[in-house]
Amino acid sequence: PEPRDGDHPQDTAPASGRRPGKVTVSVAATSAPEGGGRVRRLSCSVALAVAGAMAAVTIGSVFVFDLLPDRGGGQDDADSSSGSDSPPAATASSAPSAGAVPAAYLGTWEGQGVALDGGLPLGTFRVTVEQATVGAELGKLRQTDQIGGVCVDVLTLKQVTQKELVATSVGAKTNHSGCNPAKTTVHLKPVGDDLQYRSESEESGRPRARMSRVG
Repeated sequence: PEPRDGDHPQDTAPASGRRPGKVTVSVAATSAPEGGGRVRRLSCSVALAVAGAMAAVTIGSVFVFDLLPDRGGGQDDADSSSGSDSPPAATASSAPSAGAVPAAYLGTWEGQGVALDGGLPLGTFRVTVEQATVGAELGKLRQTDQIGGVCVDVLTLKQVTQKELVATSVGAKTNHSGCNPAKTTVHLKPVGDDLQYRSESEESGRPRARMSRVG
């Protein structure tokens, strides 16, 4: 004879030994009555499938919610960015551009030139200074000696400092053969109301002149 339904031990998962964070499914054989008083047991695999599907739905729901973006964080970021300080507006500067020639140098200057520490008179020096930037033509030096000979040097702005202008001087192509065509460095420096000219040309005896404004 078949054993009664109550005589069959049910398969149960042990209550002890569960690991935290794990989904535990208790599996038991389920029975249903059949004709003739017999009891038909439902397959354990069916119960497992149902329990597994429920566990998958639960775990999947948690996973989906974890992936959703944090709506509040985006709003906070927007509020933070909108409240940030805007960069200050640029203000116009009244300072002259870099390399510009100060107004005190501009104009025409004239005086007597000498060389060899004043031992050799060189005639009249006439310097014209125009507005220029570094690398551009600054003006011209016109030297007229005691017998009327004229030599012209072209001045190119090399540097502007707080104390002086530094320029490169080279003889003009139209000069006569008695003029020095070599390139040299010259300095223009304010001295009171005058302008001092000083050349580094050793070949010409380091010419210099103190000139007054004439135009």
